[in-house]
Amino acid sequence: MQRHRFFVLIVLLAMGFGACNRSPVQETQGLVSVSIVPLEYFIDRLTDSALDVNVMVPAGVSHATYSPTPLQLQRLSDSDLYFAVGYMGYEQAFLPRLSEINPGMHLVQLSGKVDLIRGKEIDHGDHVHKGGVDPHIWMSPAVMMELLPVIRDALLEAYPYLEEVVDKRYEELYADIESVHFALGALAGELQKKAFLIFHPALTYMARDYGLEQIPIERHGKEPSPALLRHIIDKAREHNVSLIFIQQEFDVRNARLVSEETGAELVQINPLAYEWKESMENIMEAFKIHLQ
Repeated sequence: MQRHRFFVLIVLLAMGFGACNRSPVQETQGLVSVSIVPLEYFIDRLTDSALDVNVMVPAGVSHATYSPTPLQLQRLSDSDLYFAVGYMGYEQAFLPRLSEINPGMHLVQLSGKVDLIRGKEIDHGDHVHKGGVDPHIWMSPAVMMELLPVIRDALLEAYPYLEEVVDKRYEELYADIESVHFALGALAGELQKKAFLIFHPALTYMARDYGLEQIPIERHGKEPSPALLRHIIDKAREHNVSLIFIQQEFDVRNARLVSEETGAELVQINPLAYEWKESMENIMEAFKIHLQ
């Protein structure tokens, strides 16, 4: 609680500083803020990189523990739009006050547009999402097919001069997402094995939407105990699991131990990578190789 109060204070100071020092050049640049790097990919694709995109959580860090810098917060206060996942750790600290601090900015709560996965708490390996909402909505092509029209409409409302570019790029991007959606659906239907292990369960929505099962390795933000590791290994053997995903920002030791004990292949993925389509294709390739 004390950390959140301090963080909110930093947010208020940074945004106040940004409002006082906003230049005419900044006002006409077309500045958009997004929660995570993959959202930058969709904005760039839709606008042909015509807008300046401020990413609140950079690549290579944990979105649950990262705190945006004062510069990021100042750029957020200068933004015309903010595309928020809505359930990142830092977002929960300041989003309730954002409309008061920057009433001119349009907040697009993407999580409010999809069928969320909820529970008493969502266990994500290195942390637990209190409030019971899994935030990894961008990791399902089916969800992104729902969200792309929302992103397009918000961009066109804020930047009507980009209509021709956005309309053209939208058709191309939607076709790319749709092709991944159909390919993943067809592949999932053919797989002999449906379960996979994952260090940080960022594929919850993908598993739900395509009939797969993800089994997390770490629990409650702590290193798994020997008893828990044994339980995971036994469960992996019970389900004949042959694939373990590990994200690049996490320690590989426990995942490697489970891999050695079960014979499952260890594959690195990056859910926060910029190239969303490439990330989906890499995951599908791992399914194709190791779950057949």
